Amino acid sequence: MLNTIKANRLFSMALFFCLIFPVTGYALSDEGQEVSPADKQKIFEKLKELSKDTYAIIATVNQEKQLVLLKEKISVDGTVTMKKPDMFRWEMVRPGKSITVIDGEEMTVYTPESKEAQVYSLSDNTMARTSMKFFSTTMWGSTTEMEKRFTVKTFRKEGEIVLKLTPLSKMVGKYLSSIIIYYDEDTGLPHGFEMITPKSDKTVTRLSNIKINPDIKPDVFKLKLPEDVWVTNHSDRSQNGIE
Repeated sequence: MLNTIKANRLFSMALFFCLIFPVTGYALSDEGQEVSPADKQKIFEKLKELSKDTYAIIATVNQEKQLVLLKEKISVDGTVTMKKPDMFRWEMVRPGKSITVIDGEEMTVYTPESKEAQVYSLSDNTMARTSMKFFSTTMWGSTTEMEKRFTVKTFRKEGEIVLKLTPLSKMVGKYLSSIIIYYDEDTGLPHGFEMITPKSDKTVTRLSNIKINPDIKPDVFKLKLPEDVWVTNHSDRSQNGIE
């Protein structure tokens, strides 16, 4: 039972990154040509070098989910703002509005329509903490951290570096087949993601209109909730960590 709980949480953490971002009609399955082990290391070093001078981004996001049991695709649009090491704001504007903010200490998910907010402490809540770690690892191209939890295959196509992540954990593999990340070869930043489950459900994500190192005011990562919002605080101190 405990292993199942841990697997579900690990899956949720990997899923977190793919689900908070979102691309309409954007097929990402063409991975390109797999590179040699020597070239793989060179590419890893290149991603590390390119991302070291990038400390913040703002981007338009669009996500499309295709579930096998549903004929229609689910599409989501919004914007994302990120700043190293662990500051994050994701605003969904369609089909419904929601705001997710991570200020380095807490993750708050606010839904204006229902007047509800969920608050997760990064220090107390394993899912929130590991979700943020996975998110940061992927966004800033930390391949060393990726290889701790995934088998990483590296491909190259025109203008892109493509990483295919397959979970090392068999338990996680029951829920997640792979995550494919498409990095821009010039900037070292990801602009496309694809998550596939064993049931062939697919989530395709795209970042566009990316602004690198923009001027971001500190209050962007502070969420002021109206007084009539119902706030629920979550903590999993009683649960075993899986980091």
